[in-house]
Amino acid sequence: MKTVAQTQFRHIPVLVDEVCSLLVNDRSGIYVDGTFGLGGHTKALSSILNVDAQLIGIDQDQTALAQFSPNSIQQSLHLECTNFENLEQVLQDLGVSKVHGILLDLGLNSFSLDDPERGFAFSLDGPLDMRFDRSNKRTAETVLNEYSEENLANVIYRFGEERHSRRIAKRIVDLRKNKRLTQIDELREAVAKSVDPRFRNKSLARVFQAFRIEVNREMEVLSSILDTAIHVLTPGGRIAVISYHSLEDRMVKNHFRDLSLDVPRQPGMRDDEIKIPLLSRITKKPTIATQAEIDLNPRSRSAKLRVAERTSNASN
Repeated sequence: MKTVAQTQFRHIPVLVDEVCSLLVNDRSGIYVDGTFGLGGHTKALSSILNVDAQLIGIDQDQTALAQFSPNSIQQSLHLECTNFENLEQVLQDLGVSKVHGILLDLGLNSFSLDDPERGFAFSLDGPLDMRFDRSNKRTAETVLNEYSEENLANVIYRFGEERHSRRIAKRIVDLRKNKRLTQIDELREAVAKSVDPRFRNKSLARVFQAFRIEVNREMEVLSSILDTAIHVLTPGGRIAVISYHSLEDRMVKNHFRDLSLDVPRQPGMRDDEIKIPLLSRITKKPTIATQAEIDLNPRSRSAKLRVAERTSNASN
């Protein structure tokens, strides 16, 4: 397995051209990168926006934010270290009521993914951490050692869609009877001894995904920000979401679909009962990376971009 010395930090933002072309509807507007990371998407947006536009970057990872140099950004840029579920509070503190675009890239930036100390990658050796926000008390170590066997199985099945969830959960509980689990290789061992070697890497990917989602409340937070976007987007403003696994993409797809449906007037229906669609889907199907981009950046292979626009006739 790779060590710290063997790991190189390299970050290539995915679907950059597609994000810029689909998200920007007002080149002098206010745009939020809710998953700022190392700032790759924000730099790209800056290159096509007018100098009077405003950019707001949000990320939970202070270490990642500290890597960014704002010298290449010509617009006003404000960076905030917090979870993007706090977007409304961030905007309120800045005196901003509406924005013209929100970008959420739900993948891990390479800086964090390739850092063994963060515990995100099963191919590396390091501690069972998996936190986006290092100040949070709950880590993967906490989950693995303190959840019941049933709860562990539920996490693995629900967030990893792993069919051997109960077998893996039992193995985790058996291992922790001897000592507290603290290292990536211990979780790797629990999975490896529970599944067919032919499918080991796929199961490892699903299990690590499941615990990362649980540690960071990812599905709960995503649901929250999708609701928030409706309130802070100006009419004509757009939200773009890049997801990397089926659970996220399904939530985004269903949310955009449900809020874009018009309910026709029925006999006897009052005006206040008529539901006007709040969103218009810019992408009916997800936009995916080209083969050229995948060759350059293999991590873009699973990326799916969906974009929706706040309708101008919605009243709230």
